[in-house]
Order: sequence, then C-alpha cells, then structure tokens
Amino acid sequence: MARIFDRVAIETWLRDEIVQKFPRGGLGDIRLGSQCIVNPGETAVFVRGGEPLGTFTPGTHTLTTKNIPWLTDLIENVAFSGKNIFTADVYFVKTTDMTMKWGTANPIIIEHPQRGPGASAIVGNGTYVVKVKDPWRFINAMDAFRDSVRLAQIKQRLDPMMGVMMQDKLSELAIAKNLGPAQLQSFSKDLNELLVGLLQEEFDAVGMVLVDFNIRLALHPKSLEVVTNMGYGTSYVAKQQADAFVAAAENPSGGGNMGEIGFGAMGMAAMQSMQQQQQPQQAQQQAVPQQAPAAAAPGMPDVMTPAQAAAILQVAEEDVVAAIEEGDLKARKIGRAYRISKANLEAFLAG
Repeated sequence: MARIFDRVAIETWLRDEIVQKFPRGGLGDIRLGSQCIVNPGETAVFVRGGEPLGTFTPGTHTLTTKNIPWLTDLIENVAFSGKNIFTADVYFVKTTDMTMKWGTANPIIIEHPQRGPGASAIVGNGTYVVKVKDPWRFINAMDAFRDSVRLAQIKQRLDPMMGVMMQDKLSELAIAKNLGPAQLQSFSKDLNELLVGLLQEEFDAVGMVLVDFNIRLALHPKSLEVVTNMGYGTSYVAKQQADAFVAAAENPSGGGNMGEIGFGAMGMAAMQSMQQQQQPQQAQQQAVPQQAPAAAAPGMPDVMTPAQAAAILQVAEEDVVAAIEEGDLKARKIGRAYRISKANLEAFLAG
C-alpha cells in the first residue's frame, strides 16, 4: 500500500549522486497542501504516467490548486479519485557543476580531405565541466528514471557521445580552417575554445550546458599508419594491391595472375615498396612466438562512421548502411548520421 506524504523533499544526497527519486522504491501518494522543498542546486520534476506535470526551482512550494495549475488539471481528470490526495513520481535533479574526466582509449579519426593524407588519428585526454539546464530532457536522455543515478552512470553514457561529437566537430573544424596533421598537432588550445561553441549544441540536445572544456589533443604517434589502414590516402590503394599480389603468389593453385588482379608496372612497384616496408616488421614477428590473430583491425576507433567501418570490412559504404538498416549491424543514429561502436562492429564480424 502506497504511503501518504505531507512533505516532498530530499533529506540527504550521496556525494556523487545526480538524480534521486521521491519516494524511493515505488509510487507515493502526496496530500494536497503539502510542501515541496527544493534546496539550492536542485530542481524537482513531477511526473505522472511518463509525462512531466511541472518543474520546481529552489524554494518552498505549497502544493495547492491555487498556485499550481496542473493540480487543477489532475482533479478534472479524476486523478484524485475524489480524495485530497494525488499520485506522482518526483525526480530531484542536481543542477550544480559536474567535472568529467575523458580520454581516448583508441584514436579518433579526423577527416581533412583537402590536406594529405586525407585524415589524422588524434588522441586526447583531460576534463570538461557540465551541468543540467533542462532537467526533463536530461532525465530522458540519460535514462534516469530510477531511484538513484550517480556520476559514474552519467559518465558511462556521455563518454561514447563525446567520442562521436569530438570526431564530427573536429572534422568540421579541420575542413573549415584547412587544417592538416601538423596544424592539428599544434592547434590544441585554440581548438578547445572553438569546440566549446560547437559542442554546446550537442549538449543542448541532452539538457545540459558545457561550462568548461580542457581536453589536450595530440597526433597519434602512428597516425599515418592508422589512417592508411582505415582507407585514407593513396597509400591505401598501394597497400591493397601489394596485399593482393602477395596473396596470389602464395596461392599458386588459385589460378591468379597479375592480369587478373590488375597489376602493371605501377602495381609491381607498389608491391615492392610495401615489401621493403614490411621486411623489418616480418623479421621482428619471426623472432616472437606466434600469437592468435587479433579480433579487430589495428587502430579501430571506439566510434566509427559507416565509411570507416566499410574500410575495415573492405566493402562499400552502402553495404554497411544496408546492414545497419536491416538490423544486422547495430548502430546509433545521431541526426542524419549513423555511428557504429567498436564493440558492435566486432560483434557483427563474429557473426
């Protein structure tokens, strides 16, 4: 049986708690005329049937039909069942600053097609500060309809979003300002200032405001190798040709020849160049005990565009989009663009 409450308030918060539901553990009946006490740094959102009824800012609010119009609406809809009591969930949301640590587990790919090699692999780490400005939108975006939501749970949802946002916005900046690898390497402070404005629109969508941003960015030490493996630049074509030639040479029963795989003098030269680059690596590999092949392509980022996933799978981008739309490959749609997580691509490859 639901309890009847004469006072709606949060008595204590855990240090890293962001959302707290009143009452915990289920529904609660609230008596008309009760006080709703919202402390500084909090906002209270009344919810019924999955819809917001009203929002209260810091202060003491008496729940009467005279000063809260939506209570009148509840009475007209027989929500009171003829009694002086109504039922609602109340979610208290902290609106103070939240400091988040962020870093790249794998490099993010920044596209700059007007500057060679067409893209750069960037790594970064640092902190950013956010706070809630639209509690109802925040609760929905963060799936925060729970008794308690803590900072680690919010970070778990924001981290992959940050990877997608950083990749998209840095690519926009690189294209707009004609930045190549060298400029991206030395432009970190200015990029931070520019990114604040660009990223704010994305945080608006989840009911938050970006207060401060201090992410140190740097070029991955093997950026060229990473983006080549991802399919950027002319060196990728040469690499494919050389790999195809070596595969045909190692499989004489397969009937392959240079004509069938499209090789001329340029293909042969590319193959020789690639072999020369691979010889030191092969010598090192022979000196190390054989290991099982990795499940994922080297340099696979945490979040990918369909084009990047297509390069890893060695198929057309349209095939990747088709797999997403058919439900075979899981992806998240942000606006009009798809983004694919490393885990989902690995699951797709595993069948």
